[in-house]
Amino acid sequence: MESAYPGMRVYLANNLMMAYNQAEAAQPVFAFVEDGFTKLPEFEMMMALFSAIDTRWVSVMDTQGATPARKSSPLLDVGAGIFELTKADHPSQFAQYFDMMVNAPRRSPRTAARAAASGPAAAAGGSRKLILIGSSTGGVEALRSILVGFPFDCPPTLIVQHTGKNFGSGLVSLLDRICPARVRAAEDGMALEPGYVYIAAGQRRHMGLSNRKPLQLRMKEGPDISGHTPSVDALFTSAVPYGKDVVATILTGMGQDGARGLLDLRKAGAKTFAQDEKSSVVYGMPRVAWDIGAAQQQVPLARMASTLLQASKA
Repeated sequence: MESAYPGMRVYLANNLMMAYNQAEAAQPVFAFVEDGFTKLPEFEMMMALFSAIDTRWVSVMDTQGATPARKSSPLLDVGAGIFELTKADHPSQFAQYFDMMVNAPRRSPRTAARAAASGPAAAAGGSRKLILIGSSTGGVEALRSILVGFPFDCPPTLIVQHTGKNFGSGLVSLLDRICPARVRAAEDGMALEPGYVYIAAGQRRHMGLSNRKPLQLRMKEGPDISGHTPSVDALFTSAVPYGKDVVATILTGMGQDGARGLLDLRKAGAKTFAQDEKSSVVYGMPRVAWDIGAAQQQVPLARMASTLLQASKA
């Protein structure tokens, strides 16, 4: 391998967090992934990173004839170019896949178009709206799909994503890499500005809106709400006093977090949406929101960005 690829560097990781950090820093051309890692819920973060940095990867199973994780997990139906090898395969097969993937043309790195100016002066068409998003299982890829379509001067956007406690900062970094707007981890007291996306993920505090003027983020410790911290319901409920200025949606995910809060927002005059079943990795949270009348419309993921942005202009 060394003679065929002089100067090649190899990185080894024995846990998913280490692998994520190494991949983010080194941006490898190719990765072998132990099949066990692909069964972890947080692996959707890894897939999203691989897609963003154009890293090819192969899942390696422990035993001949084992069922690959992607056939049992809906998370792994997202994306393409996934191959499985077993440890019993001949080394030449590894080399064959390696050659094919390493030599395939890579995409040019995507550079987000950002305005030189920042802050309130960069308001999106004078919009005073807020966009609120809640997501869980499968949400990382859904958020990538949406935020890549948000302009640099998008309305202030607040997101709660259920993810492992160690992956919050990685999610922020990943989305900031691909989003024209600026993506920041939610912190208490942050003023809400156009062109910024604020994310609560992997932390033990609920994100909400303060009652101060101008509007600020409020990060508050407390018990789980709807089974989660941070909770989508906590965010949505805090925004009820500003309902007429809110556009909110629930994306793919298990459970029902966010449904009741979305219903309260709709009653307060907000424009409310839910991801449709066909495009959802897990049609749980959006299904409950639709069933109880919290969402005014079901929207395919491919049209969610444009739907939210259009609603924020009305």
